[in-house]
Amino acid sequence: TPVTWDEVAACERAGDPDLLRFTSTQVLARVAEHGDLFADALSVVQAPPAL
Repeated sequence: TPVTWDEVAACERAGDPDLLRFTSTQVLARVAEHGDLFADALSVVQAPPAL
């Protein structure tokens, strides 16, 4: 499931990758609470950086 940057930061601070592991029930609750965190990735158009 997609996660917020705050959740990633909290996981890093805690040193506990299990903080980003979710059951199917938790995923459904997260979608109800946060909405579709991946939606912008499907609709925001960005140019890739020049290499």
